[in-house]
Amino acid sequence: MSSLDQSLTLSVDHSAGIALDWSLTPSAPTGDRDAASPEGSWAIRRAIARARASLVAMRLDEATKATNQLGRLLSHREESWCDRYVSTHRILQASLHAAADQLASAHTILMTLPALTSDPIATSLFRYLDWMRASCDEECLPDTVDYLAAPIGGKAIARIFSLCVSAALAFDRLHLTVSSSLASEALGLARERYGNHSAISGFPATLLAQVAYEQGRFEEAEALLRPRISLIRTSGTLECVGRASVLLAKLSLHRGQRRAALAILRDTEALGHIRRWPRLASIAASEYSRALSAAGSGPCANALRTAAQLTMPGRLRRLSTCPESPWSNEQQSVAIIQTTLRNACSAASDGRFDDSYELLIGCLRIGAARGLRMIFVDAGYPSLTLLRALYEALPTREGRLAQLRPYVATLLRFAAPIPEDAAESPTYRALSHRETGILQMIAGGLSNKRIAKSLGITPETVKSHAKSIFVKLDTRTRAQAVARAESIGLL
Repeated sequence: MSSLDQSLTLSVDHSAGIALDWSLTPSAPTGDRDAASPEGSWAIRRAIARARASLVAMRLDEATKATNQLGRLLSHREESWCDRYVSTHRILQASLHAAADQLASAHTILMTLPALTSDPIATSLFRYLDWMRASCDEECLPDTVDYLAAPIGGKAIARIFSLCVSAALAFDRLHLTVSSSLASEALGLARERYGNHSAISGFPATLLAQVAYEQGRFEEAEALLRPRISLIRTSGTLECVGRASVLLAKLSLHRGQRRAALAILRDTEALGHIRRWPRLASIAASEYSRALSAAGSGPCANALRTAAQLTMPGRLRRLSTCPESPWSNEQQSVAIIQTTLRNACSAASDGRFDDSYELLIGCLRIGAARGLRMIFVDAGYPSLTLLRALYEALPTREGRLAQLRPYVATLLRFAAPIPEDAAESPTYRALSHRETGILQMIAGGLSNKRIAKSLGITPETVKSHAKSIFVKLDTRTRAQAVARAESIGLL
C-alpha cells in the first residue's frame, strides 16, 4: 500500500444512493441552518471546501490533509445526515488517487459508491479512469451532466472536467471538430469562472492546442501553450503535463529547434521522477527516442525510396480499381492509425511493398476524411519516404487514388525541416567492448546489481561504466542511452 493509500484509508459504512452536491460553499451557520444541520457540519463543509480548492490547484499535500481531516470528523459521527458527506469523502479520496496517477486505487474507491449516485464529478471520474485504463466504451458510465443548466458554484468544475474528458475521447476517435468544440467550451468556462491563466484552464487549452497542431495551425497551438506551460508543469495533471510537453517538443522540432525539443523532453522526464509519475517519465523517454531519429535519413531510407518507386505502379493500378478496404470503414483511433503507419513502414523495410501500400493508402483515406495532418508527419522519416514515393507514382487523372495527390502534397509540405546541425548523423566516441556489453544488458532491462552479478564485478563499477556510456553518447538516462545507441546502430 502506498503512502497515499495509507493516509487516505478510512473505514466507513456504505451510504444509500444519494445525489451529491459539489456546489456546497462554506458559510457561517445561521439559526435556520442549525435546525437542518447538526452541530459540527460547519467544520465538515469547511474541510470539503479546502480539499476541493487544493485539488483544483493540484496542491496534493494540502488536499490530502484536508481529506484526512474530513475523514476524522466523519469517523466520530453516526448521524444519518453524515451519509452525503461520507460519499463526498470517497469522491475526494478517488480524486486524489487519480491526480497521483494511481488509477486502479481510484477506481476501487469509486466502486464503493452507491449504485444510484448521480454526482457529476463521480461520473466524470469514472469516464476518465475508463479512458485511461483503455476500457471499452460500453463499460463507461453515461455522461449525466446537464450541459443546458447553468454551472453554479463548484458544479462548474465538474462541467469543465466532463467537457475535457469528452474532448479527449473525441480526439482519440479522430473527431477533431467535435474535440475542438468541446475543448473551446471548457476553456471559455474556465476563463469566465477562474481566469484565463488559472490552473484549471490548462487541460482544455492543451486539448485545443492538440487539435490545432494536428491540423497544422502551429502558431495557434503555441499561443495556447507557451503562456501556460509553467503553470501546467506545476499545477497540471499528469495527462495535461504529458500532452503539453510533447506538443511543445514537436513544435520545436518542426521549427528545426532540435536541441530545444530534446531539452523540453529531458526536463519532462526529470519532472516525472520528481513527482513520482513513472508514466510521465516513460512518455517523455519514448518521445525523446522518436525525436532523436526524426532527422535521420541514411542509405537505408534512400534504398527504400528507390525500391518503392520501382514496385509502386503495378500495385497502384490494382488498388485504384478495387473497392475500399472494409478496414477503412471501421471505427478508428489515433493509436490505431499510428500503429498502422508503423506496420506500413516495417512492411516496406522488409520488402513487402504491396502490404505497405495497402496499409498506407487506407490510413490516407481516413486521414483525408478526418482532417489529419501531423500524425503522418510525426511518424518519422520512413513514413515521409513512402509518402514521397506514393505522390510521385499516384495517377493524375484516373481512379479514386488521384484524389489523394493534393492531400499527400499537403502532408509533405508540413514535414519538419531538418536543422543544419542535424542534417548529418553526429559522431560519438566509440564504446569499449565492456561498455557495449553493459549497454546491451541495460537495453535488456537488467538492473546494475544484476549486471554486476552477471559480469562478476561490483555495482559501483557498473555505475562507472554507465556514466562513461552516458558521456560518450551525450545522454543522461538509461532510456536515452539505449535510444541513442539504437539510432546510430550500436544495438
